[in-house]
Amino acid sequence: MKRPSYIDNVEMWKESFDFFIEIKVRFCETDAFGHVNNTNAFVYFEEARLEWFKQKGMMKKWASKSNDAIIVTADLQCDYHRQILFDDRLQVGVKVAHIGRSSIDLHYLAVTSTGDVCLTGRGTMVQVSKETGRGLPFDQETKELLSI
Repeated sequence: MKRPSYIDNVEMWKESFDFFIEIKVRFCETDAFGHVNNTNAFVYFEEARLEWFKQKGMMKKWASKSNDAIIVTADLQCDYHRQILFDDRLQVGVKVAHIGRSSIDLHYLAVTSTGDVCLTGRGTMVQVSKETGRGLPFDQETKELLSI
């Protein structure tokens, strides 16, 4: 695996993930060449990220009508390391790389059932005000929830 610029030590980086979900690749996610269309990597990352946010209790907070904050994607990056095929079962992980004032940098890892790394990625999410659309700083409770 070629080392992406956002990873210093691949083995240590891989070992630091402790949250994964399973994704079963559906036929509709493949293209005419028989492998997963490249856009689906971002869908897999999103599924893992949303489940991780749910586990942290953040989705309920952001979805509340009484809460002014929502989370939006500022950027996403994906590195493709091997083909993914129909019916593959992936373990897709997400972890915090950095928490800022109103943003969080997340890293992603997808491995096949044989343990081969097929996708790595990173992305920045920003908490913004529903009303103004401007960055909204995380409160201390949120920072603590996200860093656990």
